[in-house]
Amino acid sequence: MRAILFLAGAVMAASWGLPWIEPPFAGADLSPMSLVRDGRLALGAQSPWQTWVFLGGFALAALVALLAFGGRRAGFLALLAGLSPFVVLGDAVIRADSLRRDLGLPVPFDFGDLRASWALIENFVRLGLWAYLGGAAVLLVVGLAALFVRR
Repeated sequence: MRAILFLAGAVMAASWGLPWIEPPFAGADLSPMSLVRDGRLALGAQSPWQTWVFLGGFALAALVALLAFGGRRAGFLALLAGLSPFVVLGDAVIRADSLRRDLGLPVPFDFGDLRASWALIENFVRLGLWAYLGGAAVLLVVGLAALFVRR
């Protein structure tokens, strides 16, 4: 179980620097690291809670990997790290209309319609997003198992 926690935490944390989305019109690949480096995503006292949850998920994933590597239990932290993307995604779906207005998209696009959202971005998704979501899913499942399954 510790090896799985280590690998999933390391994969999710490593997705920080991997390309997540390749823009369709010759822009730089987007990753969380590039968003922070460019100043489009920052932590501070005025940052929304979604930013704290999103960026905190990477820190928790790295911490889970370190704890698992050291032979320590990390079930609760794995659960929190695994939940972080789903909390942010759930909030984005709930706030879909205001999110579209905030982003200033020139096309009529409904983030609340997950199928349409996926159809728009599926050709531009790269390894980093898959590593992030896969690592988070494994951390979530293993975190739940570690906390709720008796040995």
